[in-house]
Amino acid sequence: MPKSDYVGVDGCPSGWFSVGFDSLGGYELKVFPAFSELLGYYSEASLVLVDIPIGLPEEPGGRECDSKARKVLGDRRSSVFSAMTRQTVRLTAKSPKDKSKTAYRAANKIERRVAMKGVSWQSFAIAPKIGEVDKVLRGRGSNATPEVREVHPEICFWAFNKRDPMKHRKKVKKGRNERIGVLKRTEPRTRDIYEKALTQFRRKCVASDDILDALVAAVTARFCHGRLRTMPECPPTDCEGLAMEMVYWEA
Repeated sequence: MPKSDYVGVDGCPSGWFSVGFDSLGGYELKVFPAFSELLGYYSEASLVLVDIPIGLPEEPGGRECDSKARKVLGDRRSSVFSAMTRQTVRLTAKSPKDKSKTAYRAANKIERRVAMKGVSWQSFAIAPKIGEVDKVLRGRGSNATPEVREVHPEICFWAFNKRDPMKHRKKVKKGRNERIGVLKRTEPRTRDIYEKALTQFRRKCVASDDILDALVAAVTARFCHGRLRTMPECPPTDCEGLAMEMVYWEA
């Protein structure tokens, strides 16, 4: 198939899982060990949407996109982790595989000093991936391709579902079926793509929710036709010029 133009990405145990659509609707499923390798492969894509915090705060107050996302998601608000400060992310990047209590306490110490609040274990666990993406994007020029923007899967599903949050957790079968049903309204092959990914990759490499998250991002990228909306409406940028936003598209 031709190279993908529209790509959705989520972190997974093996690195980064992607769903890519070409301009004719063909799709491909890939896993990359490094985010830089993923961007190299998709260098000619029009848009890459990734489920990871991109613009990072460096002072107290957090990100407006995180607080707004929690507000609209209701019972699903716990799926939105507060983005850590860049200072804490850089600390964890020095020893990305260290998930010890000592490393967690060190991250907490910096976060409390800079942001005036602690860091959740969930945020700490994904910090190395945040740092990986941050390092890659900070090193690119302003006109670099492909365009890379942040999404949150539950905000994408909320938007596809006419601004109604999902009722069930995606870790359970009912929740997975709920999300597949919502996405099928726009991409009828959703279940086929999801099941192909389940067959193609082992769960220790790509979890079932990783597939759904990358898929909703890819469908958003493919069908938005340049009409992405942002949360908040006028997103600020961080000190590196990266937008502190979540993007979505309403069918």
